[in-house]
Amino acid sequence: MNYEEAIAFLHSLGKFGVSLGLGRTLALLDAAGSPHLKLKAVHVAGTNGKGSVAAMTASVLRAAGFRVGLYTSPHLSSYTERISINGRPISRARLAELITRLRPHFEGVAVGSSLGFPTEFEMGTVAAFLHFAEERVDYAVVEVGLGGRFDATNVVTPLVSVITHVDMDHREKLGDTIEEIAFEKAGIIKPGVPVVVGVQHPPALAVIKRVAAERSARTLVVGEDLWCERTGHNEGGQTFRARVGGEDLGEFEMPLLGPHQVENAACAMGAIEALRSLGVNVGREALKRGFKLTRWPGRLEVLQRRPLVVVDGAHNLDGMERLARAVPEIAGGRHVTAVVGISRDKPVADMVRHVARFASRIIATRASSSRLGGADPCVIAALASAEGREALVKDSAVEAVDEGLAGAGDGGVLLVCGSLYLVGEVRNHLLSTAGRLPATRRIVVFSGAYGSGKTEVSLNFAKMKRREGARVIVVDLDIVNPYFRSREATREMERHGIQVISSAPGFEAADLPALAPGILQAFHDEGATVIFDVGGDPVGARALARYSAEFEAAGYDMFFVVNTNRPFTRDVAGAETMLESIEDSSRLTFTGIVSNTHMGDETTPCDVLRGVRVAKELATRRNLPVVFACATPGVLARLSGAIRDTRLVAIQLHMRPPWAQDLASFLTQEESARARE
Repeated sequence: MNYEEAIAFLHSLGKFGVSLGLGRTLALLDAAGSPHLKLKAVHVAGTNGKGSVAAMTASVLRAAGFRVGLYTSPHLSSYTERISINGRPISRARLAELITRLRPHFEGVAVGSSLGFPTEFEMGTVAAFLHFAEERVDYAVVEVGLGGRFDATNVVTPLVSVITHVDMDHREKLGDTIEEIAFEKAGIIKPGVPVVVGVQHPPALAVIKRVAAERSARTLVVGEDLWCERTGHNEGGQTFRARVGGEDLGEFEMPLLGPHQVENAACAMGAIEALRSLGVNVGREALKRGFKLTRWPGRLEVLQRRPLVVVDGAHNLDGMERLARAVPEIAGGRHVTAVVGISRDKPVADMVRHVARFASRIIATRASSSRLGGADPCVIAALASAEGREALVKDSAVEAVDEGLAGAGDGGVLLVCGSLYLVGEVRNHLLSTAGRLPATRRIVVFSGAYGSGKTEVSLNFAKMKRREGARVIVVDLDIVNPYFRSREATREMERHGIQVISSAPGFEAADLPALAPGILQAFHDEGATVIFDVGGDPVGARALARYSAEFEAAGYDMFFVVNTNRPFTRDVAGAETMLESIEDSSRLTFTGIVSNTHMGDETTPCDVLRGVRVAKELATRRNLPVVFACATPGVLARLSGAIRDTRLVAIQLHMRPPWAQDLASFLTQEESARARE
């Protein structure tokens, strides 16, 4: 099976629904060689926050130098997001290979036993465990799918278990009382395995403690044995102080927003402390760096700052209550437009009531796909109107966020909430359209095929960031190709107040394969935006691998610049092959795509349109946003509104071949001479 066939097969298993029980999963694992027995795992359950805790825990372990697998569900945009190692999702080819290998075992269990048909989640779980075992991860952080006791993930015997906040959800599967639901969650507690317990309602806490005591499992309870107290917050994240027992661990930063994430951080802190007590080497610096670099898309995630665009996958009543407490401090008094889509099996009226607490305008919609289907947008709008809020309906989720962006203006706030399926559907679209420039991390890398225009894009992006007030450093990391390197524009960049670090100061035109010592300093200059212009093709990208640890430690965005007029990136297949080879060579992961199809001075609108089409197809395959498309102002003017769903950026040309530079110099001299006459 190829990837599309593998995903179609997995989705076909959805007809078997959610069928709790461990027999089918164990049978599949046994047939696959019992990969779960080879894993050192951290197992995380809970109603809300379990994904965030899993992401934080995995990030800290990565920062400590370990190879870490992370299994979460559901995904936002692509199934491959569910299974990752060191932040890199499983490849489409690898997932297809695993499902192909597992399919005969599926048929053996379905037909050759009385256990029934394995479900989509059970097959995905076995694929994840097999991938982690064969890739020899040091640790696997595993999020429970639903409940705990009979969840497919509950076949692992972890080093530590975590139970985040427990509340009322999935009552049809888990029970009608908080005690019943807590008992199901507590089903992940294993004999003698320590368990970290998040902030709980008293009845839930009593149940969890009782089960832990029965299984001789030591408990670390947030609020009793460990504490995290928030000390500050802004649009970029928050700080908190942590204490475990009598030890003050100091202050930490994390980019995740909302008071509830501090509670989740306490759970992750507890998981790491439990691992440390077992001899796992996680130093204080790794702990700080891991929290600071945690990424968990779709959870109070800021996608843009002007206008302020936030997406949140809160999909049940408890999650919406937490969202309603967090939004006012994030919005800071600004007008909030909320795009809302809610699954039909949720308490829609109560959830809309919470949205009405912070949003003055509500645009009702629904995701085009979800597990059980979305609530009628007309019903959501009517409920919003009954709460005294301006309300309208958009059947298309993309049209809904476009309407929200238009209404928010530069000074407002757009929030998308109510469903992870909704957030997943619109997130990349917003990353491609909201704001004049994409919001990025402090370090931005531009890479691509030779001749794609990386240098031109890098220099223009640097000047745009500088005009926005940032202090900018351009690092010329092109040590392979002799033409069109950032170092050649050093004097012009300096006139704009932009520092250029190159491999050979004073010898900008020389082709010297040397790396400047100032590059390492740029990684640690936290007040600067650092833009890396990297050599073309996998050979040029090898220079990035030299600094892969620094990139991981500092956090980065890496954009693939694609020019479909270059021989190896003329189509989606070629561009994807180039992208993958650069990722392998650099040991880094692309986070976005830049469309830069051009023919120098001969560029036409058709070139740009073709490039955007290929870039978008590539983006869909790789689950990435097209962060912008670019061309000279004259070409963009001739496009006349033909591109509406991708951010357009006008660039000025800096790089020209020597003969063109000589001609330009000659023409300038001729014009000056004529003026004197």
